[in-house]
Formats: sequence, structure tokens, C-alpha cells
Amino acid sequence: MFIDSHCHLDFPCFAAQLDALLAQLQAKQITQVIIPATQRSSWKAIQALCATHTPCYYGLGIHPHFLDSFEPDDLLALEQLLSHRDKKCLALGEMGLDKYASADMQLQERVFTRQLQLAEKFTLPVILHVVKKQSRVLEILKTQRFTQGGVYHAFSGSYEVALEFIKLGFKLGIGGVITYPNATKTQQAIRRLPIESFLLETDAPDMPLYLQQEACNSPLNLTTIFESLCLLRNESKACLAAQIAKNTATIFLK
Repeated sequence: MFIDSHCHLDFPCFAAQLDALLAQLQAKQITQVIIPATQRSSWKAIQALCATHTPCYYGLGIHPHFLDSFEPDDLLALEQLLSHRDKKCLALGEMGLDKYASADMQLQERVFTRQLQLAEKFTLPVILHVVKKQSRVLEILKTQRFTQGGVYHAFSGSYEVALEFIKLGFKLGIGGVITYPNATKTQQAIRRLPIESFLLETDAPDMPLYLQQEACNSPLNLTTIFESLCLLRNESKACLAAQIAKNTATIFLK
């Protein structure tokens, strides 16, 4: 059994084929998909999608790349929605800091910090989007005394950075980056890190695999990512699959 812990099934490229795709996922033993939100305008649609498709669960949040459309009352709307959330809402996110996002870093930090406070209030884990801001994200997590943990989505980095997030209760989202031959630093870190550290994700339709021909990444590629992870580890496939399923449940189903 596999769970895609980060997949944007609500994006338009999946709309016409969603039912068929979910059937294909089940056939490949990818039994659940977690859909992180990116902005207020997507929240209701994601909730509706998950309400009508049994394998789908979701997170609610504001992504740093979507702050161009941010309004002052978005955070209040998020709080109100979380206070009436259903059982399919497993996390807050995705959220975080991104050096390359167009939004001012002060705004990014304000929105990120407030979302951490909401996650603490509602005892929800968070899905972190972190690009070239690992040190600052760690600093904010520590300053806020954040205790709910979550996922460092699309982990790409060193062993030392990974350990800092793990110490704060986070798992690492392992995706298509490990299929690239030049991702040696990340691959070396994954070889050394404890097996309890990992979740699987595709970030579909983004984060394509190495030599991928299709324009859009697919959650069907989760098994390919798993095979690449197996090549980096000494555990059996059965052991690794079982532990990753347990890791995912530890974060999202606590």
C-alpha cells in the first residue's frame, strides 16, 4: 500500500481524467492521495473533490507563490474554515518561505507564522514549502515553539539540514528529485537518515522525474519514486513500504 502525501489532483490538467486516474492508482496499490491547497480560491473545490472521492484527503493553506492574490481577511477565512473542517482535512498547508517567490519576504513570513499558529491551535501538522530558506524556517519554527510537526515537502538538501527538521517532529517528503543522477547530496543524505524519516510524494503535476517525456507529472509515478528510494536503502522493499506507510500515518492520522 502506498500513499501519495503531496499531489495537486485539483489542478485543471487532471479534471477530465480524474476517475480513470484514481482507478489506475488503486490498481497500483496507491490507495490514498493527500491534496495540499495553495490559495483561498482553491479551498472549497478541494473539499468538494475529497468529499466525492474516497481515496482523497486534503490540507488547507496559503502557498508563498500565491501571495499575489492574498487579501487581509484570507487568514481569518482560513481559521473559520478550519474550525468547521471535516475528517478529511489532515493538515495545514502547503505553506512556507521561498526565496524565488515574487511576494515580499516580510509578507511571506507573516502569513507563514500565522498559519503555524493556526496549526498549533487546531492541532494539525503542516506541509512545508521551503526553497533556499531552510535556516529561516527553522528559526521561525523554534521561535514559535511549534509542536505539531509535519512534512518538509520536496526535500532536497543535506543530511545535517534534514536532521534539524527531524528534531522538530518533521518527516521528509521524498519525490522525483532522487531520480536525477546529479542529486548526489540529497541521495547521500537519504542513505544515512533513519527509515522513520520518509514519506513518498509526487507533487504532480509538478516535480517531473528524470527523463520524463510527459508534460505533466502523474501520481502514478509514485511507484517509480519508491523503486528509486529502494536503490538508496538497505532494507527490503516490503520493510521500506510498510515503514513509509507507518510514517505517513504518524504525521497525518495522529
